Amino acid sequence: MKSYAAAIFLLASIFCYLDVALKRSEENPGTAGSDSSYRVMILGFDGTDPEFLTSLMSQGKLPNFERLFREGAYGPCRTFKPTKSNVIWTSVATGKRMEKHGIIDWMVLSEDGQERLLTTGNQRRTEALWNIATAGRKSVQVVNWWATWPAESVAGEMVSNHFTKVRRARIEDATYPAALSEELQPFAQMGTMDVQEEMRAAGIPVYSEEITRGMFRPTENFRRRFESSVDLFAEDMLVERVATHLMETRGQRDFFGVIFRNVDIFSHFLWRFIDIRLATEVFDLLNVEKRPVTPEIERTMDEAYASVLEAVYIHEDRRLGRFLQRAGPDTVVIVVSDHGFQFRNYGFYHYALGPPGARAPGSVETLAPPGVVFLWGPPIRAGVKLDNAGVFDVTPTALYLMGLPVGEDMDGRVLVEAISPEVLAARPVEWTPTHDTGTRGGDPRESPVDEEILKELETLGYVS
Repeated sequence: MKSYAAAIFLLASIFCYLDVALKRSEENPGTAGSDSSYRVMILGFDGTDPEFLTSLMSQGKLPNFERLFREGAYGPCRTFKPTKSNVIWTSVATGKRMEKHGIIDWMVLSEDGQERLLTTGNQRRTEALWNIATAGRKSVQVVNWWATWPAESVAGEMVSNHFTKVRRARIEDATYPAALSEELQPFAQMGTMDVQEEMRAAGIPVYSEEITRGMFRPTENFRRRFESSVDLFAEDMLVERVATHLMETRGQRDFFGVIFRNVDIFSHFLWRFIDIRLATEVFDLLNVEKRPVTPEIERTMDEAYASVLEAVYIHEDRRLGRFLQRAGPDTVVIVVSDHGFQFRNYGFYHYALGPPGARAPGSVETLAPPGVVFLWGPPIRAGVKLDNAGVFDVTPTALYLMGLPVGEDMDGRVLVEAISPEVLAARPVEWTPTHDTGTRGGDPRESPVDEEILKELETLGYVS
């Protein structure tokens, strides 16, 4: 009787599972219907550095990143120069080098060569993850990805990186569908005091002249960066509100991608908060006594800067935790950053300066300080160290996980070492010559917020 009852219970469980799966499929037709394919959630944390992250994880300060480290696969993420966010994040989304995808700089010359125009997403020449997923009958949500204005038609929703500027200007084509912009507009209504309150609650410094005067060798450029950080912090608040709203009202799509910029923004200037005595000692050693930067000096400054950035990383760790809670059981979460930061004798930068140091291997492709990459979810092996992962590998890996073929013309690979051998055996990697149709690419488009974006890029030191 016990075995008979157990059989009945097992059958009931199977039918219940099938009923839930069928309902999910009906609610979201793009959802993968087999156990061998998964939804993919890419969480981009621009500028997250492996050295700072490891230091804070080892102190138990980042429980959500530590959970991914413990339960999933992790490694530094090789990147390339120039470390310009719109260039690298387009490579993350296409699996291709900039020479192929066509986004090669922040700005391009107009046809007559008389003026410089901001690069826009419609200049991209190759298909991105969201285009490939749409063509593969998968549903899509993309929020704040670099170089996605004007928003593209996808099987779902796209909120371009220009949408964060709607707090100050009305922008056409900021979302797809276009009507989504009005729906999301209320989330942009936040006062400066509210933003500053959240920053203070998180322990992140808010600009004041009094604080600035107490920093290590404050410069006018430092003041501008520090002062602008409140508005940029507010933009990430808006991005999370929008992404959360879409997931709550539309459900989780087969592919979800979002980028947050806080870590990068604050990493550009908070190094001046390093203890003045230590900073003075190291800077005099390097700039007065002309000593070379050694691995020991780099390590000392990395540890000091990790301590300064602690509040920022903790804030983003909590944000990561909220998205992990929203990820469905059939989801693989990929956390990635486009680059890290490297100490040199006049600050921290996201590109190698001078002879390679302890964190800058000598090959051309890895001169830029690496970012980070995590994979976590049902088919991902726990505790795997990724020794050779790079920004080009994200799209091939995401395509495989979603059950879609990988383009042979992509410059990355599927991170098979992170994936269960049983899953790989059941469904080997499939290939297609290309996902490109040759119909993409065009001239840059001007927008009403170009001046604001240009000023922001100048303040952060990206353009001059």
